[in-house]
Amino acid sequence: MARTISVELAGFTGLFRDLEEYVVSLDRVLSRIGAGEDPRILLEYVVEYGLPSRLAQAREFVGDSLERVIGAEALEEIAEQVEAYRGKK
Repeated sequence: MARTISVELAGFTGLFRDLEEYVVSLDRVLSRIGAGEDPRILLEYVVEYGLPSRLAQAREFVGDSLERVIGAEALEEIAEQVEAYRGKK
């Protein structure tokens, strides 16, 4: 059975706008790197556009919305399945 989640329209719209920006911007940055530009432009984009805090806000919005439906324990189980970057091996 499919469940539905009610979310604030303004929050959901803002989330979509941010995701659209990230996808388009990362595509552009990676294309420029592929064309030979200095890879540090990726770091420049991440820092100048405040991606870490903006992504954390997006995660909080989605997480809070999910938690109301599936509960904190189920949300934590999902979070534990993440394959996070660990650096070079």
